Amino acid sequence: MGTHAPGSLQPGEVVADRYVVRRTLGKGGMGCVYLVEDRETHRPLALKTLLPQHIENDRAVHRFVREVKAVRQLNHPCIVRIHDARKIGSLVFYTMDYVEGKSLHAFIRERKRLGLGSTVRILSLLCHALEHAHRFTIHRDLSPDNVMILADGSIRLLDFGLAKLKDSTAQFTMIGTSLGKFQYNSPEQRRNAADVDHRTDIYSVGVMFFAMLTGHLPNGPEKVTDSRPDLPSECDTFYATATAHNREDRFSDAQHMRQALQALYEAAKVKAQAAAEPVELARRSRWAALLSRVAALFGRKSR
Repeated sequence: MGTHAPGSLQPGEVVADRYVVRRTLGKGGMGCVYLVEDRETHRPLALKTLLPQHIENDRAVHRFVREVKAVRQLNHPCIVRIHDARKIGSLVFYTMDYVEGKSLHAFIRERKRLGLGSTVRILSLLCHALEHAHRFTIHRDLSPDNVMILADGSIRLLDFGLAKLKDSTAQFTMIGTSLGKFQYNSPEQRRNAADVDHRTDIYSVGVMFFAMLTGHLPNGPEKVTDSRPDLPSECDTFYATATAHNREDRFSDAQHMRQALQALYEAAKVKAQAAAEPVELARRSRWAALLSRVAALFGRKSR
């Protein structure tokens, strides 16, 4: 590798005698992401490096590499696969699938707010991915920034392990975490990042549900229907259950959450159909009355 600042790579540079850097894909609170070509497989990959403040903490780096290696066990079509994780000199990195798409954050920003159908579809896929992932690990950093929407409508979940690095020492807990992302964290994670289980991810998905439908993060005891009176009250019930302060009161796991999402959508469809029926009947009645008057008018003329 050439001379560069820790975590900074230049186009054409070769990492670990294998990965050729093509261009920078993005920068964030944890590090930089690059598009690279794997010289062994000739496939494009994304390579993520860590910022110097993380590299200088040996305990954090060790934990990060260990967690990322554990995540390599994950095998689900909605989870980006991690291929390699290493520390070489001052560079700590991992490689993962390169996917073309846009983040759910950008998706929401473009559309302002999503419909119930789109929200349920995206979060059902996310819950299905979490059903698999929770057999091995907890994400602990779920937000719309870590969910990619692909052109075919599928999703990819990113960045397993990074939240654990941020939580490994108190001084790093808030590095790269805006207030917005912090609001996706469960109450127990805000109190003590070590005292969490898979239900911290359930909470995060609940906040995402609110943000997708309303276009903004919740403010205090706000309900979904405060901003979206067009949606059924069941949305408020779902949101309240997903984000219950006491984790024992939340959905017990991602499978139950996914089933609740599907039940919510089906209930909303039934309500919408029931509400539409009187309107349709009234329309048909008015149309029938009009036809009757026209028929009567022509009947009189024919006489």
